[in-house]
Amino acid sequence: MSKIEHLQHDGARVGYRDDGEGRPLVLVHGTGGDGEVNFSGVMPYLSARRVIRPDYAGAGLTDDPAKALTLDRLAGQVLAAVDHAGVESFDLLGFSLGAAVAARLAARQPDRIERLVLVGGFVTGADPRSQMQFRHWADLARRDPASLARLMLLTGFSRAFLAGIDDMESVVAEMVASSNWQGIARQAELDLQVDVSSDLADIRAHTLVLGNQQDQMVDPKASIALADGIGRTTLDWIDGPHLALMETPKPIAELLTRFFHD
Repeated sequence: MSKIEHLQHDGARVGYRDDGEGRPLVLVHGTGGDGEVNFSGVMPYLSARRVIRPDYAGAGLTDDPAKALTLDRLAGQVLAAVDHAGVESFDLLGFSLGAAVAARLAARQPDRIERLVLVGGFVTGADPRSQMQFRHWADLARRDPASLARLMLLTGFSRAFLAGIDDMESVVAEMVASSNWQGIARQAELDLQVDVSSDLADIRAHTLVLGNQQDQMVDPKASIALADGIGRTTLDWIDGPHLALMETPKPIAELLTRFFHD
């Protein structure tokens, strides 16, 4: 069972999960997820590491009354959790919006982060399709959470994976009951503003960029743009959807293990 910790930071009560022993690895979740939802599947494969999973504003263990979110605010919350855990040097993995948070943090804290992994990330949410998607998410999160839950399932997972779920509406009901929909709306509004193009050249960590080849939420070409903008970078591909971390964690864990042991 994870050790759960809380701290006060810049008007927010920030929570994080702390598991295991070994070299610290910090995992940063994406829009609509949290440290448990996005990463529970991969955790059994990280038993040799100390794994810290902060929840940033709008998600899980963290309570942040700020109306508008910024990448700097979320990066500050992640770093505050790491500091509270007594960690100085660490490896960092960010998923989706969490990849933008991780890129910002790696650019600002080059002496503390040795290895960086960006999964299903994007440089900017400014393209027309992303703008339509994130505005739609924010709108549905506020007025029709069940419809957003269905949309996220349909576009986040593969057809084969969803076909194996017998009672889809019970999954939707659980998502509706357990998610912070106002927080998700604020996160989606941040997705609209994301731009880490000026951060990439300042990243010094040895970096692995993992793109999802069957991604319907984030253009897979966004991973190429991330890799092209960072210096010491390996680009690799997951044959799966945006939520492959949740759908097929084992092959992703194998890629991570090889990268961390190179």
